Amino acid sequence: MQEFQRQLIETLLKELTNSKVTLIFGPRQSGKSFLMNHIASQVKGKFTYYDFEQPADLRKFTGNDEDIHELLLNSGKTVFIDEFHYLKNAGKIFKGIYDLGKRNPKKQIKIFASGSSAIEMHKHIKESMAGRVHKYQLMPLSLEEYSSIDLDKENYFIYGGLPETYQYDGEERESYLNGILETYIQKDIKSLVKEENISSFNKLIYMLAASQGQVVSVSNLANDLSVSAQTVQSYLDTLEQTYTLYPLKSFSNNLSNELKKSRKYYLYDLGIRNALIKDFSKLNERKDLGCIMESYVYHYLLFIANKANTDIFFWRTSKGNEVDFVWKKNQKLIPIEVKNKYEVSNLSKGMETFMRYYPLTEKAIILFNKSNNFDDYQEINLRGRTLYLINIGNAHLYLRDVLQ
Repeated sequence: MQEFQRQLIETLLKELTNSKVTLIFGPRQSGKSFLMNHIASQVKGKFTYYDFEQPADLRKFTGNDEDIHELLLNSGKTVFIDEFHYLKNAGKIFKGIYDLGKRNPKKQIKIFASGSSAIEMHKHIKESMAGRVHKYQLMPLSLEEYSSIDLDKENYFIYGGLPETYQYDGEERESYLNGILETYIQKDIKSLVKEENISSFNKLIYMLAASQGQVVSVSNLANDLSVSAQTVQSYLDTLEQTYTLYPLKSFSNNLSNELKKSRKYYLYDLGIRNALIKDFSKLNERKDLGCIMESYVYHYLLFIANKANTDIFFWRTSKGNEVDFVWKKNQKLIPIEVKNKYEVSNLSKGMETFMRYYPLTEKAIILFNKSNNFDDYQEINLRGRTLYLINIGNAHLYLRDVLQ
């Protein structure tokens, strides 16, 4: 089995010496169980691993809170619970275990728990867990993590970053991704969407995949689906809360012609997106190559922003001037554009306009797929600002440092 080097592992291993409840959350098949098992393998002393998607494990927790409390106390000094939201009153139980350990260190238990539904998790982890929990989000593999194993880089853009995808070859890999789609609909969605709305919900997911990275109008989607705008918004909220859809807001400083409330949406994984539109073609055959590259960049920006306390936006004016992404950290703005081909060292009209609107901008970044006159990385002084030109396939080698 391929074992990618996940950057979150070292952080989570340090959690072994912390008494707070450690929560790992993220989409299905992103590798949460692998991380939990890896941490469990490093535990010294007795531990127990419960997987609540296994009926035998879940049946052990069908008693009252007192019985469950006692069961956990007898499960060792470290307890792992996969998909913990299936446990009724999980937050209350975790709080009781944590507080008991604080009062009596001999009964202290370390709990690691994972979940793939923010809706369910938030029902359990409320204000009562404040100061008692550390939360970590696990996303699909970044290209940085994918590259920790010697695999064809192009496959990452076609089949995405779900780790188990790469245990398979050819059509089996495509079948695996299609299977995740079916399982997701059956397990995560049916419990959250009314049965009579499943068809329109499925159509919405396809529409979002086909138009990924484009500005989305809730009212237009509602018209196309013949449902209310409120229903569409509830669908979008559900997809976000199950870590399936990442929204991108428009950036505005309240200038008159900037789009202020617009949204773009990106599915959480390129492999899942390509499964939805039924296209696993090679990159040189794709008509949607720009969408694929832009999606990859957004996924990677989210990956590094997770550690940088940063906001990410897109920018557009009513006249159509646009910048693909705006990275905002410490009130400083860095515009980022994604280009399939880049041949000259000047800025696009959209980026020029952004610089004029925001003259204190010091850096700009262009990520390109192909260029006849640039190496993988170059810095150019452009009218007192630094323009960074980076080959998109090697963005993981440079982008993090440039954005500091």
